[in-house]
Amino acid sequence: MAPRAAPRSRGTAPGLLVLAALAASLVYLGSLGPAYSVKGAWQGQPSTLKDTVKGDFGSVMEGLEPKVSFPPIAYHREGVALSVEDGRLNADYTAKLDGDTMLQLRVNDEQEWRASLRGEDASLRVRGQGADLDSLSWEAAQSSSVEDVGDVKVEFNSDKEYNLTVVREMLARIAGAELDAKVR
Repeated sequence: MAPRAAPRSRGTAPGLLVLAALAASLVYLGSLGPAYSVKGAWQGQPSTLKDTVKGDFGSVMEGLEPKVSFPPIAYHREGVALSVEDGRLNADYTAKLDGDTMLQLRVNDEQEWRASLRGEDASLRVRGQGADLDSLSWEAAQSSSVEDVGDVKVEFNSDKEYNLTVVREMLARIAGAELDAKVR
């Protein structure tokens, strides 16, 4: 009897078909472009890996987030300024009210605000959070020169702290030496 060639050809055809499909997929995947490998390091706690096994990928993703800091960006025009600093949007307004009095206001995107009114001999600074009056704090100061007393400066704030400073030049002349004093 003559050997049969049919069973052998039937077994090679599917193998050739699989080989051709594998070659075609390699050609296709090779045409997608170059692949890059990035070296890096993960610095985290071993407990993070336990959370990952449970399906909590938040802590791992947080560790992989890049830390980026952008340079400050600012726009100024006629007393108004918009700027981005440390990821926060700030709006500033500055105006000269009279010869020596300046008004400054700063608000950021988290509704924190600061305002100041400064003159030659007096100043007031106020800060707060949104329209919440409980978070309001302020500081005020005034200085003046009083005859026969000296230079007087009064400072006080919303925490009920007060400071009175009196400086007197030429308090007395003793044996040819001048005596000055500063009392706080």
